[in-house]
Amino acid sequence: MGKCFSKKRAYESGEATAPLKLVDDGAYYRAGFVLDRVENLDEFYDVDEVPIGEGSYGSVVRAQHRLNKVVRAVKKISKHEVKSFERFRQEISIMKLLDHPNIIKLYETYEDARNIYLIMELCVGGELFERIVEQKHMTEEACAIIMKQVLRGISYMHGMQIVHRDLKPENILLVSKISNTDIKISDFGLAKMSKDFPHRLPRSHSICGSDFYLAPEVVKQEEYGREIDIWSVGVITYVLLNGSLPFFHNVLHKLYRQIVERDLSFPEQQWSKVSKGAQDFILRLLQVRAGDRLTAEQALNHPWLRGANSPMNSFNMNSFASQNSSNQHYYGGVSPQPGDAHKNHYLQNPYSNSNGAGYSPHDRSGGPTNYYANLGA
Repeated sequence: MGKCFSKKRAYESGEATAPLKLVDDGAYYRAGFVLDRVENLDEFYDVDEVPIGEGSYGSVVRAQHRLNKVVRAVKKISKHEVKSFERFRQEISIMKLLDHPNIIKLYETYEDARNIYLIMELCVGGELFERIVEQKHMTEEACAIIMKQVLRGISYMHGMQIVHRDLKPENILLVSKISNTDIKISDFGLAKMSKDFPHRLPRSHSICGSDFYLAPEVVKQEEYGREIDIWSVGVITYVLLNGSLPFFHNVLHKLYRQIVERDLSFPEQQWSKVSKGAQDFILRLLQVRAGDRLTAEQALNHPWLRGANSPMNSFNMNSFASQNSSNQHYYGGVSPQPGDAHKNHYLQNPYSNSNGAGYSPHDRSGGPTNYYANLGA
C-alpha cells in the first residue's frame, strides 16, 4: 500500500496544495503529491488499451503524441503498489538525468489520483532474458556487441556517480524484435546516486539486487560502490555465452558461498567453442576483491570487446598490452583462472532447477530471487 493521507491531515499539514481525490478503497491520494505534472494524460496522448507489458506495478502500453505523432511507451504505476514514494521520487530524479543511447529514456511524467504515468522510449523487442531463453545462448559476436553497449551505458552512469545495483538480463531491453544486439538498460528502481555529486563516489551498505547477480561485497554486507555493477556484467556475459548461471544453487546460503568464493568453472563441453578472450573477460570482471575488477572504461578496452567485429577466436593479450602501456596492469599478465569449482550447473533456462522445473526469479518460495532490504538507504 502506498502512502496516503486523510483529507483532514493533508490540509492541516499544508501538504494539500491540490485537491485530494477519493479512490476505491476510501483512501485519499492527492494528484501532484508524487510528481509535479498533473495534466490529464489523455489530453496529450492517444493511449492504446492493449498492454505490451505487465508487471506487479501495473502495465505498459503504447501511446502516440497528438501533436508530433511520436509513439512512446507509457508505464502506468498504481500508487497502491508504490512501497516508498520517497524512493520512487529518487528513481524518477535519476532517470531524468540520464541521456544516453544505451539507457532507456524517460521523456515525461504524469500523475492522477490513482496512478503515475512514465512516458518512456519504446522498446518492442522484450527483455534480453526472454531472448536468451528463446535462443538458449547468444553467439560470441552478438554477446560482445551487447556487452559493449551495456558497458558504454554503465560507464556513462558511473561517470555521473550513479550505481544501478540491479543489472541482469531482465533489466536490459531489446529495441526491436529483429535485432539481438540493439539494447537499452532499464529499471532504475534500486539505483543510487552520490549525495555529494560530483565530489564523492556513491557508497552503500544496503543489501539489494538479484541473488544470482550479487557481488561478494553485497553478500558479505560490506560497504560497496560502482564495482558491484561490473560484477553483474561478468555474470550476464557468462549467461549470454552459455545459457547458464555461473553461480547457482537452490539453497540461498550455498549460492552465496559460491559467490563469495568465486566458485565457478568453464565446463569443456559447453565452453569449447568460446574463445579464451571471452573467458578472460569474464574472469577479470568476476574478481572477488572489488578493486581488482576492471572499471567500465577498462572493460571496454579489453581485447575481446575491441575485436568484436573481427573473428572471436583471435586473442592476443600480450600484443595488446605492449601497444597500450596504461593497461599492462590489467592485461599484461597471465589470464586470471577460476578456482577449483564444482561442475557448473548447465541450464537451458537460466532460472530452471536441476529437475527442469522452473521457478520465478521473483518468487522467493521457489529458491533464490530478487533480494531487497533497506531500499531507502
